[in-house]
Amino acid sequence: MKKVYIKSIVLFSVIFALISCETVELRPLIENPNQLGVGSADPNFILNAMQLNLRDQSEDMSATVDQAVRLAVTGATYNSQASPPTLNGEWSRLYGFNQDFIALSELAAENSDLDVHLGIAQIMKACMFTYMVDLTGDAIFSEANDPDINNPNIDPGESIYEAMYALFDEGIATLENTTGPAPTNDLFFGGDKNGWIKFANSFKIKMRLTTRLVSASESAAAINAIIADGNFIDNNSEDMQFKYGISGPPFESRHPFFTGSYITGAAVYMPNNLMSYMRDSSVVQDPRMHYYFYRQTTRDPSNAAELPCEGDTRYTFCNIGQGYWGRDHGDPNSIPNDRNLRTTFGVYPAAGAFDNQFVDVVASSNLGGNGIHPVMLSAWVQFMLAESALTLGTTGDPATYLETGIRQHIAKVIGFFPTGSPAGADIDAYVNDVLTDYAAADDSGKLDIIAREWYISSWGNAIEPFNTYRRTGFPSIIMDPVFDLGPVMRSFLFPENERTTNTNPLFEQRNNQDQVFWDTNPVGFIN
Repeated sequence: MKKVYIKSIVLFSVIFALISCETVELRPLIENPNQLGVGSADPNFILNAMQLNLRDQSEDMSATVDQAVRLAVTGATYNSQASPPTLNGEWSRLYGFNQDFIALSELAAENSDLDVHLGIAQIMKACMFTYMVDLTGDAIFSEANDPDINNPNIDPGESIYEAMYALFDEGIATLENTTGPAPTNDLFFGGDKNGWIKFANSFKIKMRLTTRLVSASESAAAINAIIADGNFIDNNSEDMQFKYGISGPPFESRHPFFTGSYITGAAVYMPNNLMSYMRDSSVVQDPRMHYYFYRQTTRDPSNAAELPCEGDTRYTFCNIGQGYWGRDHGDPNSIPNDRNLRTTFGVYPAAGAFDNQFVDVVASSNLGGNGIHPVMLSAWVQFMLAESALTLGTTGDPATYLETGIRQHIAKVIGFFPTGSPAGADIDAYVNDVLTDYAAADDSGKLDIIAREWYISSWGNAIEPFNTYRRTGFPSIIMDPVFDLGPVMRSFLFPENERTTNTNPLFEQRNNQDQVFWDTNPVGFIN
């Protein structure tokens, strides 16, 4: 479900939003007889609006693609999930963000004390446009937000990527070359310039890995240069993430997974395929299992109303037992009255309940919703470097990166509820089991294992698994839908809102099987 955004320039609303981390879209202050001019705008206000837009864009795009990679279950066709209206909100947010960027750039051009603001904004803009290109293939860029152009043209995705590499470098240089003050309220790194620089370099690793099928030598050289420099996210304390609060209405600050599952009962089903794999596929249960998933009951569904798939041989799992009430991907059955029975989000990343109570969510003892939305984690960077070392021959041992990524992510998850920590021996057993399988696998199998562990560690943000799936076809644990949902989308259509207002013929409707520029794999490569 898309969020409803409040547009406001009232100072009280701004201050309260910054204090409570309210989910509010703060629209740009542009020259308008009825509004404050750019010169009167608070640059901290504009920057925080942009940061909230980045958070919301990452969350909404994750929600757009999570069903494609089976991190969320669905009974709807992929065609309906990639229909013309799908990206209306994300598209509008991108260009609202870009208008804010223009306003902040104008302010910074007149005041060198805003160079830190500008450097952060440049890095965020590069991130935002890359997100869009990865879904739509092409986008409006060079003519974006130009008031003199009524029907802006689209730019090829490849050229936008090149522009974003340059913009990341520009943002890094801006931050490195300024002694100006930090923003009043940096929602991600607390004003730490090097945190933003590490994020920018880590995002460039992601981009170079994403495009390795079309630019292997350039990707390898660029990744090696970043590794040699060493200024990227490489431990959990440097993670790029948005931290939620515990305030409820009227100024909601809690994690959306929490508000959707702990107020009136669980709203969605957890994926049987992931729960089954994490519980049953290693010599020990995945140490993160009780942190990811919260069971409201120890009993299993007991009748056809509670478990409509019972006895249907077309289902892969239907019910995995031990109180894990989930659904198979592609299950079109109606929803029974089981909001206080089905398994839901746990401690990580939603700050819900740890899986040791077996009472309904409303009655549970939980962390109150002050979880995180992960944008770029150190563990993910390790998995990126593992894939890069394996496929491009970049610096480092892929097995070492793989092990580091797993251990870092387990430590991060455990940190949400240390009193529930699994035994160190169980963590070692899990990691050693993965490494044993990795050592015995061929290169394809090794890539599958890296993609699988990255996939499991991506709980809470499906953007990277969707890119990885299109790039590699892995992980192989992604289950086939139990009913035909049609071919999984390789890209998304230009938003309906843009197509109805922009008469440029380049916006004629496309097919969601069109592939973005870096996806050179054959038709039918994924399903």
